[in-house]
Amino acid sequence: MKTQKQLNSKKKNSNFLLLLLISGILLIGLLTSCSKPLIIPGASFGYYIWKDSSNNIRLVWSADRRDNSFSGTVKTDGSFDSVEKLGIENDDKINISKKEIDFNAKLSAQDYADEIVISDSNYSYIEFDLKVNGQYDASRINVGKYLNNPEGQVFKIDVNYFENLREVPWYNNHPYAEFFHKLFANKYLTFVYIYIIGIIIIELLRITKFASKKKKGLLIGISYLIVFLIDSGFFIMLWYANGH
Repeated sequence: MKTQKQLNSKKKNSNFLLLLLISGILLIGLLTSCSKPLIIPGASFGYYIWKDSSNNIRLVWSADRRDNSFSGTVKTDGSFDSVEKLGIENDDKINISKKEIDFNAKLSAQDYADEIVISDSNYSYIEFDLKVNGQYDASRINVGKYLNNPEGQVFKIDVNYFENLREVPWYNNHPYAEFFHKLFANKYLTFVYIYIIGIIIIELLRITKFASKKKKGLLIGISYLIVFLIDSGFFIMLWYANGH
């Protein structure tokens, strides 16, 4: 007969696994369905650019609670109909015309995020020339929900950029594409490594959860089969994600 301590321990383990599963589902949903990038003001550092549901282009610069300066120019071959300033302080300099926005802003431990919301019409491109602390750093510029970095220091997005980005499968976007490419480059080692992790988990189950089961051998055999199928499925996914 199970003691109350054992029952409580089993309940805690079940609750932990359920919480882990729910967290995983929420995280996947956040990464694959939301059009806005995940920004944590005071922790996220750099520029974030995306198009919202009203077709406005949003540009946020955020710092990690330390003194940093952000400066740049945004140009268009169309016309900036309106530019809304959010969090811009009096000391920040921002000049706005129909075709160009120039800004120079500072962030600190008390002020760690600014944003401009741009409504643009009849344009074929918007050009961004952005600097952090007076220097170009493309790794600090994040475009779209997958935080893609631009290829050049000064870059353009065309009118259909974000719509085309939505058509790209999530596994071909940053940072998944680079991560899956590295795993596939060492695919056999990856396959063995994942299977070893599965073996460790099964052995832990064997001496804990399966120890008192009458059909322990069957459960262990099924567990090894499940691990092999999961490993094979992941291998096929890597193969597919790398353009095969």
